[in-house]
Amino acid sequence: MNNNPYIDLWDEANCVDSCEAVISLCKLVDKLITDIQVLELECISTRHLLSEHLSEEEGELLRMDILSNLAPRHAGDSAYELYKALMYSGGDPMEFHDFNVKVQQACEGNWPCFH
Repeated sequence: MNNNPYIDLWDEANCVDSCEAVISLCKLVDKLITDIQVLELECISTRHLLSEHLSEEEGELLRMDILSNLAPRHAGDSAYELYKALMYSGGDPMEFHDFNVKVQQACEGNWPCFH
């Protein structure tokens, strides 16, 4: 038995190309990742908006910590690694360039905030 849990999951999911359950779960995880991305962008945008209503010092401190305590990243988790392998050839949608550009825009206050 291999000590790498990612390999073990891959072996157990040897039907990945035709297994409807695995594909459905990956599609669900993909939707959940999209939800997490939207929520993170809203959180960052709201923090930036809030920082404009605080004292200069407090606002600056909030902007410095604007990315703290967001959703944890799951790189290294065997199920998440399998999802990334099946859906994105190993790429992590939480680290994709287009998402990071949106994060940067939200940090600068240039993201739609629905408040």
